[in-house]
Amino acid sequence: MPKPRVLGLLPLLAVILFGCDSGSSPSDSADLPSADAGRRMYREGILPSGEPMTAIVAGDVPIMGTQFSCESCHGRSGMGAAEGQYIVPPIAGQFLFAPSPQPKRPAYTQESLARLLRDGETPGGRNLGELMPLYKLTDDEVAAMTVYLAGLSSALSPGVDDKFIRFATVITDDVSAEEREAVLAVLNTFVEEKNRNTRLESERWDRGNTPASRLPTVHRDWVIEEWALTGPSETWNEQLEQRYRDAPVFGMLGGLSNSPWGPISNFCERNEIPCLFPGTDLAEAGEDDFYTLYYSRGLNLEAGLIAHHLDEQSVSNVIQVFCGAGPAQAAAGLRGLLDSKQVSVEDVEFDCRDTPPADFAERLASAPDTALVLWLAPGHVAGIANTLPSSSVYLSSTLLAGEFNEPVLSMPGPVFVAHPYRLPGQSDPALARFSAWAKTRGIELSAPRRQSEAFFACLALKDVVAHMGRFFIREYALDTLDHAQSLVAYLPFYPRPTLGPQQRFMNKGGYVLPIKNGQVVTDEAAWILP
Repeated sequence: MPKPRVLGLLPLLAVILFGCDSGSSPSDSADLPSADAGRRMYREGILPSGEPMTAIVAGDVPIMGTQFSCESCHGRSGMGAAEGQYIVPPIAGQFLFAPSPQPKRPAYTQESLARLLRDGETPGGRNLGELMPLYKLTDDEVAAMTVYLAGLSSALSPGVDDKFIRFATVITDDVSAEEREAVLAVLNTFVEEKNRNTRLESERWDRGNTPASRLPTVHRDWVIEEWALTGPSETWNEQLEQRYRDAPVFGMLGGLSNSPWGPISNFCERNEIPCLFPGTDLAEAGEDDFYTLYYSRGLNLEAGLIAHHLDEQSVSNVIQVFCGAGPAQAAAGLRGLLDSKQVSVEDVEFDCRDTPPADFAERLASAPDTALVLWLAPGHVAGIANTLPSSSVYLSSTLLAGEFNEPVLSMPGPVFVAHPYRLPGQSDPALARFSAWAKTRGIELSAPRRQSEAFFACLALKDVVAHMGRFFIREYALDTLDHAQSLVAYLPFYPRPTLGPQQRFMNKGGYVLPIKNGQVVTDEAAWILP
């Protein structure tokens, strides 16, 4: 695959801004400001000294760069954004260090960038107003920022050439063949139709205010490959790195795994690859992760819902019963949340090939202030339902797969279900739209949640690619999604999804639903944000 085209802006700016020439020695180049230092200033608001940047906003309000970095408004890509009625302009080097016709201004230099950052004044003499922070920066710090901005978004990202934009979908070998084929049918059908319906796109002309914006759009077909991962998760990174070396991709689209997604997310973060909406109930996100967008925290969110509900009850002891990697992760998450609340937690783990042990039922009977949390699928719940005393029982809606029936409804004590989805019986227009799309294409809905998630991922990507135009830059794709709140209307199953800057999970809350008289009670369901 041809290498991405570099715009050549950084070497040129080194000559213009720092006076370098062909006779410069290596020691001279070593004295140039560091792009890494500029990157930290831009993204984190931290100076090369390690101290936070400081600024004044709205005339007299002091702020720290760690609270309000350049990335906060201009995006990680530097391609700008819209904030309400305000348009935040692009400040990537190819725009900043070139003349602008709208509004008309000369190209920036290091000196004029310093005036902008310190005084809020453009090279054309226009004041940017109170929203632009006025930073206290030395000349060396401005120089570091200049070098970083000069190279920011200056090349097409890997996985893109003049004809194709390539994606991968990761599926691990613990996914059933039926679910795998069901999701791939959606992805492949969507991509095939998208490519077929946009064959004449390269003949359309943009209508902008700059010479570059009047160039014809270059159409690129989508290519999506399945990256099948096998074996223990400890081996996944090596498999992913090999696949990426063989055929770089612009991003990951969808995906499926019944194991924790952390190793795949870590790969995406290290290689700065967008990982858009994987099909997993075991999300693992670091505090500073940027490149992976999830639908939900999955079972970890359910653990938060249960912890919130237990905090409102008179419970001092909890017994958790579980088997398998996913439930074990959820149990560990709940245990961590309850430890901070001085609640005693006992774990009962068993082999999923066996039936759950029943000896904990006696301990429940002798401890009325003890609640039972069953991180179990319906079959395992059925194996112990008749042995339980009248203790409070908490169940996972995800693991039950929506099967709120016998034996769940016949347990002797109070039963609650952690439910991060739309309320049972509630209409779901997005699911209806997707079902109609699938039906007209002969796609059977054997895994409706996973299939509809794959469909939404494709819709979101199509919207992003359309907005990127010719600027196929990974960070720009993610910045665009951060401001695509209207897309959430097309996401089924989840009740209150949102997209926004620094939000890596679309669904952030859920319900704890009681079961009374054989029915799931939704009339007084309270939305919980744990």
